[in-house]
Amino acid sequence: MLENTADADIHWFVGLFESFGAIQIANKAGKPTLVLEFKTAYLDKLWQICRALGYEGSPSGPRSPTGHSVRPQYILRFSGAHYAMLENLLVRLLRTGKRELFAQRRAELNGLRDGLGLSGRKYLIDAAEHA
Repeated sequence: MLENTADADIHWFVGLFESFGAIQIANKAGKPTLVLEFKTAYLDKLWQICRALGYEGSPSGPRSPTGHSVRPQYILRFSGAHYAMLENLLVRLLRTGKRELFAQRRAELNGLRDGLGLSGRKYLIDAAEHA
C-alpha cells in the first residue's frame, strides 16, 4: 500500500479524509484498536480510494441507512499497520483541526487499553515529528 502512489492521488485522499473520513476506536477480536473509516452510500468512491492508495482490501456493506441517508451505506476501514501508514501520511498533510484528532484518539485508546489491562501490539508513530 502507498507504493507507486502519485502525489495527485495522495492529495485527493487527504481532501477526502478532511471531508468525510473518521477516526474511531473499535473492538477487534475483543480488544480496542484505532480504525480510520470512510462511510458513504457511494460504493464507487470507496473503490477509488482503494485504487488510489494501492490497497488490496475492499469496502464492506451494504448496511442499513443511518443518519440522514436513505440509501444503504458502505464502509472502508483501515486498521493496524495500514492505519499507522495513513496516520503518518495524513498528519503531515492535513490543514485543519483533524490533525490533532489522531493524538486525541490515541490517548483515548491508550487510556482504555490501560484500564482493561491490555498490553498488546502497538504501532509506534511519531506523528508530531511530521506535523
